[in-house]
Amino acid sequence: MNTEAIAFKYGDFANIAIHVDGLSSLLRFLEHADADLEQALKDGLRDAAQPVLSRARANARAIQDDGTFVESLSIASTKKGARWVLRSSDRQAGIKEFARPGAVTRTSKGTPLADTRIAKRSGVGVPLRANAPRAMVPAVNDSAPEVASRVQAALDRVLEACHG
Repeated sequence: MNTEAIAFKYGDFANIAIHVDGLSSLLRFLEHADADLEQALKDGLRDAAQPVLSRARANARAIQDDGTFVESLSIASTKKGARWVLRSSDRQAGIKEFARPGAVTRTSKGTPLADTRIAKRSGVGVPLRANAPRAMVPAVNDSAPEVASRVQAALDRVLEACHG
């Protein structure tokens, strides 16, 4: 199974995911074949994703803010457990993740309607001059090999339970 890191944005949330190819098919099969094995695999996947959250929180503590960024980080499953997402519910997550101190978001010097249009096009919270990502993206990228091995171990435990 191929494991990859994926970045995407949905609404006010900044999301970074680790996706495992073929996992959704396996989970669908287990859903109908053995609910206990399905739950065991989902529990294993939740445990496998924890290093990402730990690293992201450690990275976020180094960012000078009021602590809301660290507290807003969480891990959730999507696609019925086939994708695990590191998300931040902090509305300023994009700025805290990428901005240099003092950076501002893109706006026009026109009307509020023009500002709204530019914000939609440019991505709310993405600064004019962004640095390399600080917390979420490095946590996912640095944790991907460890998560992949943990996912493989969870899959091995489930397959052992099938044969045993």
